[in-house]
Amino acid sequence: MSLQTYLKALVQQLLISKPGEPHSFLIEVLAKTKGVPASHSFVRNDPVMSHSSSASVETNKEPNDQYPGSEECIGWRALLEVSSNRARKERGGNYIQIATVDANGLPRCRTVVFRGFLEQDSSGRSAMKMITNAQSDKVQQVAHCPHSEMVWWFPKSSEQYRIAGELQLIGPDHSDSEMLDARKQMWGNLSDPAREQFWWNPPGPYHPQPELPAGGRDTAGKVLHPPETFLMMLLWPSRVDYLRLTDNYHQVDILEDNTWSARRMNP
Repeated sequence: MSLQTYLKALVQQLLISKPGEPHSFLIEVLAKTKGVPASHSFVRNDPVMSHSSSASVETNKEPNDQYPGSEECIGWRALLEVSSNRARKERGGNYIQIATVDANGLPRCRTVVFRGFLEQDSSGRSAMKMITNAQSDKVQQVAHCPHSEMVWWFPKSSEQYRIAGELQLIGPDHSDSEMLDARKQMWGNLSDPAREQFWWNPPGPYHPQPELPAGGRDTAGKVLHPPETFLMMLLWPSRVDYLRLTDNYHQVDILEDNTWSARRMNP
């Protein structure tokens, strides 16, 4: 995504933020692009947004006039980048709910951790990264039906993303070396307690856990190779439904022929 697109999405978020809310994430972005000194302090004040001695910017239009219509919607990736940046210091800010369907056609939903994007080849597709255990029920559910929908709610900005697509599980026997490299990197990035979980007993009636390799490391403290139970789980989005409750802005992005198109909708 271009810097211009990202900044447009960021400005949208700035205009709808709560009065007096600091925007440290904005300072960091602008400082990286050498737009302003990192020491400046931005604060949103109704009806203007100002910082130190700079001129104010009027934002006292009606909400529907502040945001682009269908002809100039900002893509969901840029919107999500801003939303997740704002929430990155909040505990649980990267927790998402993801739903699957079991063999009986019943919905199953759980909370998992979003771990970034896996950018794909020239097709332009990208996947949302998560992890799961090969012993979990969701593995059989994905094999039965890979269609899924994720919900990501940001309480601070009152935004909801519903992201639909297909799930893919990457284990040690996958044929794509780049996927295996991404899986290995995710394993190394996990915390020690998270790695230990992949040596737990299978889900089911309680049994005392066997002795676990502490932190998923050997006696010398080196991280062990990922066990077969460790799977990288990818969601390949094909539709994103975005709702912002602060101004009831609703947008739907759809992927067709490897091209995303966005349209503003009634909420």
